[in-house]
Amino acid sequence: MNQMREFSEKWIIDVSPMAVDILRKNVEIAENCEVKFNGDLGFEIYDPSYKHVVDLKKKVCSCRSWQLKGIPCGHALTTIHYKDWVVESFVDH
Repeated sequence: MNQMREFSEKWIIDVSPMAVDILRKNVEIAENCEVKFNGDLGFEIYDPSYKHVVDLKKKVCSCRSWQLKGIPCGHALTTIHYKDWVVESFVDH
């Protein structure tokens, strides 16, 4: 138990290192996405193959990755960067 506490005290941000790795991978997905605003905090995200709907207020994406992992998927990252908001505040883990 102490080892985990010591490990977590070394984090320089409030996001775990594992979550940061997932975010880095999701950034690669986000680079290929195009954002279309569709209302208050809703967005349609077009990646090369599919269209996804992201709601930042509810922290959901139609790909469901965000809901399953608690870490914004590439589609969500596209919208977060579009709004110029802080990504870390959208990580729930």
